Parts: sequence; structure tokens; C-alpha cells
Amino acid sequence: MHHSEIRNSSTVFTTLETGSGDPVLFLHGFPDNHKTFSPIMETIGKKGFQCIAPVMRGYEASTISHANKLHVVDLVNDILGWMEDRRFDSVHLVGHNWGAIIAYAAGMYYPNRIKSITSLGVPLLKTFQDSFLWAPLQTIHSWYVALFQIPYIAELTIRSNQFALVDFLWKDWSPGFTPNQDHLAEIKANFQNPGILSSALAYYRNLNDLFTESGRESIVGIFDTHVTVPTQVLYGLNDGCFHKNLFEHLLDETDFPRGFRKIGFDHAGHFLHWEKREEVTKLILEWLEKNK
Repeated sequence: MHHSEIRNSSTVFTTLETGSGDPVLFLHGFPDNHKTFSPIMETIGKKGFQCIAPVMRGYEASTISHANKLHVVDLVNDILGWMEDRRFDSVHLVGHNWGAIIAYAAGMYYPNRIKSITSLGVPLLKTFQDSFLWAPLQTIHSWYVALFQIPYIAELTIRSNQFALVDFLWKDWSPGFTPNQDHLAEIKANFQNPGILSSALAYYRNLNDLFTESGRESIVGIFDTHVTVPTQVLYGLNDGCFHKNLFEHLLDETDFPRGFRKIGFDHAGHFLHWEKREEVTKLILEWLEKNK
């Protein structure tokens, strides 16, 4: 495993990399960092795949962007830029949390460039139209989204009591799991850097942006389309971030016409790649091999 850089035009992103072969991009979410995938990448990198985990846009000083540059379509364009930088014709995507949302969108917009998608802990967001029927508790689970919409207040709340909300979200989203404290300390330390936390929150704040072209394009892409890329969705049945019914009842294989499978894990929550690491790694590797 080594540190390196990857570019989208003039913007430089820090990465972790290991292995060689078919390229696989690992996309992290919130509140997290790119090191969340390190153990999985170590295993998969030994099996004929080049594993690359970039620090997502806005999570380091060199990539802090104006909020209007942090829509889903902009984040998908980062993937295309990284591919151009490394001269990859196509890649596999593995995404957790926001990384999964971005992976879905990449499969929607550029299916010919994406070989496969593995989503960890996130359903298609279009399922939210029916969530009141199948998962009424999802409204309660999503309380943090409303908080994150409030500038300054959200930042102050997250920073208070030594970033106690970061600890709370990990424990609430993965009940019964004890997170790695060194990993959480790195996440909190990064959010102390100027501009990082606000950039990370802009992902949420742009979810309902109807005033910019990229915002409208992102909304349409997230809520009203199909993923025409082979896709597997792995999820925890005890997920405190997304109710299990969003996966069990609302994920439909017709939304994934090029191939689909979903697998739920007992006694696991949102951070299932930590909680069920060996099983998740095995399933990712199977999907990569199947869709080489």
C-alpha cells in the first residue's frame, strides 16, 4: 500500500494504492476518509486488480471547491478526470455512503466506462419516493440531513464536544459496533482543517439545488433513471442510516438491467465493510472477477 496522487485537470487528489491489473476506484463517504478501504484493498490488490482510493473532492485542502462545484455530476466528472489521468478506458467502482451515490450516478451517466459497481450501505435514492410506505422510520433516520442544511449551525454542532456527533453517527448507523478510535481521530482531525467540514456538508446541501444546471442534472440523475452497469448492493440489516426495507422491498432488479444482486448482513449496520470485512471483501472480489 502506498500514497500517490491522481489528477482531474489541474486539481490534485491524494490516493492510497495497491496492486496491479484491472483498475478499481474505491469511493468513501461521510463522516469518513479514503483509508476506510485499506484492509479490503490489500486483499483485492493481490488478486489481479489495481486498487485506488482517492480522497474525495473537498476532503483535503488541494480540492476544496466552491459549493456550486460539489454536485453529484461534478463528482462523477472527477472519476472521468482520474480515468483520463491514468489512461483507464474503464474502471470498477466500489462506493460506501456518498461514494455509493456517486458510483450509481457514474453508472447512469457513463455506463460504457464503468465495468461494475459495488454499493455498500446505500440503496438507489429514487427509492425514497416510496419510503413513506415501506420504511416510514426512514424520516427519523434521516434527521441529520435536515441539520446539515443549516450553514454555520451544522458546523458548530459537529465541532462541539470534540466532534462528538461523528462518534454518535458511527454508533447510531452501526449499532453494537465499536469503531476504530484511531480512524475516528483521523476523521475528526481532518474536519478541523479550514474549509473541509463545510465542503463535506455541501454534498448534502446540494441534494435539493434547483437553481443551478448541475444541481438540476444531479437531481434528475439520482431520482429518475436506471443503472445500466452490473451492480451489487451490500447492506446491513441493522443499518441506522438507511432502513432495511429500502433494500429489501424497494430495490428492484429492473433498475439494473445489466445485472444485479443484493445481499443483506445480519448483525451489521451501515459500516459493514468494517463489521463484516472478510465477507464483504470476498463478495467484492467475486463481483470484480465476474465482470472483468
